[in-house]
This record gives sequence, structure tokens and C-alpha cells, in this order.
Amino acid sequence: MANVRANGVELRVNRYRVGDADDDRPVIVFIHGLGIVDHSGLSFTLGMPLAPVADAILYALRGHGHSEVTPSGYRVVDHVADLVALLDALEVDVPVHLVGCSYGGAVAVATAVRHPERIASLFLLDPVIPVPGWPQRILPMLEAAAAQLSGDYTVEDVMAALGGSSRRKAAAVAQRAERLLLNTTVLDDVRSEPALDADDFARITCPVQAVYGDQSEMYPLADSLTALVPGAEVHVVPGADHLSVFGHTREVGALIRRAVGLPPSEAAADLVAGASRDA
Repeated sequence: MANVRANGVELRVNRYRVGDADDDRPVIVFIHGLGIVDHSGLSFTLGMPLAPVADAILYALRGHGHSEVTPSGYRVVDHVADLVALLDALEVDVPVHLVGCSYGGAVAVATAVRHPERIASLFLLDPVIPVPGWPQRILPMLEAAAAQLSGDYTVEDVMAALGGSSRRKAAAVAQRAERLLLNTTVLDDVRSEPALDADDFARITCPVQAVYGDQSEMYPLADSLTALVPGAEVHVVPGADHLSVFGHTREVGALIRRAVGLPPSEAAADLVAGASRDA
């Protein structure tokens, strides 16, 4: 772990790679969601297993985890600028594969629109797609969390929401979420976000794959994605909602490996075949 200054902000970064750092392995950058999450869960479940075959970079968005909490600057364009500056600071000069999770999907898509030369592929995990009305996909969750954090809550409440058993971790997450949701412009920034139009999506030239849970509130966006990005491939996890889809780590890990050109194991290949569909 390290702190890297990018676009004037201190970002906490985890980077996993085993062996010669100068080889031509793919560079995979993970972008997490917005609110009470950060990159730590993705680091253990998806980032670290890629270390022997890829250069996996995971970072906490501004205001999240141990990255700097700025009073403002939480629009998608700000996160795109942070990401590009981070790649420059890390001296990554090859096109990267972006894995955008939830809100991170909007950041990944916008990066591919604004900087197509920097992106080798997009892999989107139950993503928000920045089409008209997209902020309403996440605002209710963020506003509900902010309302709870501004009132009376217990560590047990946070543990129940996160599905965890560590009081210390839950208390730290609540403290960080309070700083972000109650003391920055993040909610106002999300409320005022514009949509991308068809011409914007036409600028995406890289391969695009997405994974959706068919019980997720994000699932209806799959049709928008395939309509706006011809050739985009969608995989469905039956019975999964927005949170539980992230628990299918073996399946998702196998799909990521395939998306970036790394051969999966035979067992992983079976998982991929069972989950795939063209939308």
C-alpha cells in the first residue's frame, strides 16, 4: 500500500504484481463504488489473485478509505481526472484494462469516452451506466445512508448493513462515511451529474463486457449499454442482487481473466460458459 499524489489529491493505492515488473503483462485497474465502500474488499478477492499474471492496481477514490477527503470534487469528471493523473504518477504508459464496479462503472465509461487511447478494455461489474436519469440509480442508497449517519445509529447497525463481524472495522467505516456523506459536496455532485449521449458512447473503441445480477436495480441498464455500445457483451448472474453479485468472485475473476486475454482454468471456463449471454 502507498499514498500517491494525483490531480492534487492523496490517493491510497494497492498494487499487486509478482515477478518482473518490466514484462508485458496486462495492467488492470479497479474502480470501486461510491459511499461506504473502498478498494480493500476488491483487493483481497479480485486484485491479489491476479498478481502472478497481471499488474493489478486498486485505489480508493477521493473521499473513500484512506484517500484524502476533499470538501468538493466528486463529479465523474473529477474521478476521471484523478484516475488519469494516477496512471501518470505510477508511470503507466500502456493502455489499461478498467474494471468498474457499481458507480465505478460510470467512471470507467467516462474515462473510455474522454481518453480512449488510455483504455484497452472495459469490464463493468453491476455497473451504473451514465444514461439519462442515472443518478437516481444510486442517490436513494446514498441519501438513506446519509440520513442514518446524521441521526442516532450504533456500530451494530453498521455491522448489519455491511454483513460484517468486526466492531472496529464497522466503526472506522462509519466514521469515514460520515466525513464523505455529511461534510462534502458528494450528494450535490451526484444530483447534478449529466448523462452521456449517443455520440459520447460512440467514442468508446475498446472491447466492453459487463456482469449484472438479474435481481439488481442496475440490471435494466444492460439493455442501454448494448444499445449504445454495439458489440458490448453482457453476462448475467442468476438470482444475484447488486450486493451479492460481488460475492461471485470465482466467476467474476474468471471473466476478468478472459476479458484481458488471460486463459482461465478449465473449471473457471465452465463457470464463464454458464453465466454468459449476449444481450
